[in-house]
Amino acid sequence: MTSRCTLLVALLLPILSTAGAAAHHAFSPVYDGTRTVTIKGTVIEFRLVNPHATMTIDVTNEAGVHETWTVELAGLLSLSRQGWTDNTVSVGDQLTITGNPTHTGSPRIAFRRLVLPNGKELRDPNVNRTDAIEEQRRQRARQRDQAR
Repeated sequence: MTSRCTLLVALLLPILSTAGAAAHHAFSPVYDGTRTVTIKGTVIEFRLVNPHATMTIDVTNEAGVHETWTVELAGLLSLSRQGWTDNTVSVGDQLTITGNPTHTGSPRIAFRRLVLPNGKELRDPNVNRTDAIEEQRRQRARQRDQAR
């Protein structure tokens, strides 16, 4: 009986852990990767945590109505590798943030870049990584072309 239970757990564990990972990292069901929006507002909260850092922003929309927006960022590890700390963004900071909106139009975006009050621009580390990979591909293609 014990060996049957062990076998069952051994067979189910990889399936369950893979399903959880895939569900956690699904971007396209929530966010529209083909569009970006820019919001300007005041930071209400910033949480530099895993699996995703989050920011809450008080935004005044075009009609003059205050809205509370949620910004989903990369996680603590990815952001800290780019130099982010708990003090990178502070409550009360006036920020301009660009990101991908939700498909439903809810006040939530997936972070792509932001401009701090001092004018410094910060980008999503995943975008930086993708840009670096694409640049490496271009360099390899140029090297192949030159070798011919």
